[in-house]
Amino acid sequence: MEDRSLSCCFTGYRPQKFPFSLERSDPRYIDFENRLMGKITELIQAGFDTFYSGMAMGFDIIAAECVLAASDAAADRSVRLICAVPFLAQAQKYPPEWRARYNRVVLSADNLILISNDYYTGCYQDRNRFMVNNSDLVLTWFSGNPGGTKNTLDYARSISRKIINLYTE
Repeated sequence: MEDRSLSCCFTGYRPQKFPFSLERSDPRYIDFENRLMGKITELIQAGFDTFYSGMAMGFDIIAAECVLAASDAAADRSVRLICAVPFLAQAQKYPPEWRARYNRVVLSADNLILISNDYYTGCYQDRNRFMVNNSDLVLTWFSGNPGGTKNTLDYARSISRKIINLYTE
């Protein structure tokens, strides 16, 4: 394990872009969640101690929940979860189940970084760039669909960040 702190951020799809339901009743979701948990555990064992989640519904929140679970399972209090929130009311329009998950993660996180009090055009992109700029690695589930995940990965490549794509692994 290296002496210096290593950090990772997450970028991935919202629920509607996944080719399967994000429900534990779907075996493809169980496989996805197990692979995500396994990779996060592997990263922690390799010395990653700081994880950034943008707290969007879907991949971001699921990954944050996995960081909290992996940290608890390892009884490793040196692992930090940082929620990078683009604007204060981000979760206000989430369906109740996702809003509850969002709130649980935010309350359990080590830190919350607020990009802006109010929504503005480009706040999600600013949040994504903040996370990538502060990370050594980007962990994603990306099947090639255009959108924010692709834009974030293009930016990460442009500044030479390592990317692990669970979709292709």
